[in-house]
Amino acid sequence: MGVRLDWEIEDERVADRELSESPRAARRRRTRRMHILLAVLVVGGAVFAIVGGILARLWYVDFEIRRQLRDTVAAETAALRIGDIAAFLYVQRSESDAWMLGQTNTFWQYQQLKQDHTVDLSGNILDMAVDESRGRVLVEEVIDGQRYRQVWFYWRYGDGWRHVPDDVTFWGEQERQTGGNFALEYGDLDKPMADALAPAIARLWEGGCQWLACSAPPPALVVRIIPDPAVGVSWDPEVPGLLRIASPLTGRASEDFPLDMATARQVGTLLSARLLQHAQGGMTPETGTDAAFLHKALQDWLIGRFLGDGGALGSSFMESLARAYGEQAVSLLTHALQPDSSIALLATTLGVPLDALPVDWREFFQWRLALEPFLLNQGDHAGVSRLYDDLAQAEAAALLSDPSASARPVPTVLRVMIGPGSDGASRAWAVVQYPDGSEGPITFRLVDGEWKRSIPDPAYAAVSP
Repeated sequence: MGVRLDWEIEDERVADRELSESPRAARRRRTRRMHILLAVLVVGGAVFAIVGGILARLWYVDFEIRRQLRDTVAAETAALRIGDIAAFLYVQRSESDAWMLGQTNTFWQYQQLKQDHTVDLSGNILDMAVDESRGRVLVEEVIDGQRYRQVWFYWRYGDGWRHVPDDVTFWGEQERQTGGNFALEYGDLDKPMADALAPAIARLWEGGCQWLACSAPPPALVVRIIPDPAVGVSWDPEVPGLLRIASPLTGRASEDFPLDMATARQVGTLLSARLLQHAQGGMTPETGTDAAFLHKALQDWLIGRFLGDGGALGSSFMESLARAYGEQAVSLLTHALQPDSSIALLATTLGVPLDALPVDWREFFQWRLALEPFLLNQGDHAGVSRLYDDLAQAEAAALLSDPSASARPVPTVLRVMIGPGSDGASRAWAVVQYPDGSEGPITFRLVDGEWKRSIPDPAYAAVSP
């Protein structure tokens, strides 16, 4: 005989009881079970109905609140569309007279905008958020076919929703993106801008020191997008390494281009200057020297890399140098540059004569021509004379004696040709376009490793097209 388990014994007992139970008792037992089950179902159904009713009511209340907010936005945009200032101001509410006056000005700005451009104020809501009595909507506007976003804030009063001043505490959940040595912080309203900005920051702040051969990684960086138009693009004066950027949604923001080029260039300018300062140990070039040009060209080159355009919007001079000799040439120049360096530094650093460098000289000579009126306005006559070689000192004297010289517009350098002059010394001919549309060469001569402005040379005919 095998061992019998307790549950097997109990099953046998239950079976014995059921076999010995009378039919009437069995019916009563089944009826009791049905009554219990029915009671459970009734109670459960009632609870479900109550909970469902509450949820349905909450859904309906939320739906109605949102519908009323949509209707308010529609009424406000309709007032702007048809030019009804009374209807527009009816939707506005604030205890600040200045804000109400600002909204009045906003109304008239819209009316002028409609006259100057093709404007579609459809009232299309791209996003809506409601938090108890607070409301926030992202409204679409189309101007000359370009889509824009505006964020408007509302408060639900007893007589309905009203447009109120911006609520920076209702800018959405705070989010954070991180890289190797930087962090980007923003409210979720600004996520499109942050997503566009993050790759550029990573490209410059993580790759810049590789291009410049920094002796140490760049310092930790925090970039914060803030709903405050007053900060613009600026370093925080109290928190080191914190770059503040005003949210584009404090005004009219492009829907298709969340990071506009002007803001991107401002960010790139500040970051590039900080990175170059780190790589050069805080070196500051002297104003009016070739070092100032080279320093600015390095910064512009970094800005071009930040923008991701290969230098086209940065420095064509430095980009051509990098293409010819590699990025190590840029890093060599970065660390060799001194506050008073001349353009001869290129030749000594790279071991190539200045007149043999395969670089785009247009930027340099454009800067060189613009330096003359700058020094004239500074009253630096000696500095102006130093820009001319000994053959052209009479021309320099004539320039210094001309009271209108400092106000003359600087011609635009179109191209630069380099070749031997009639005396065998190297010349650079900067072909420029003057304000009246005429073109002509301005001659420079290579003197002791520096380009000096000189007198015209007949050898130009041999190199000109």
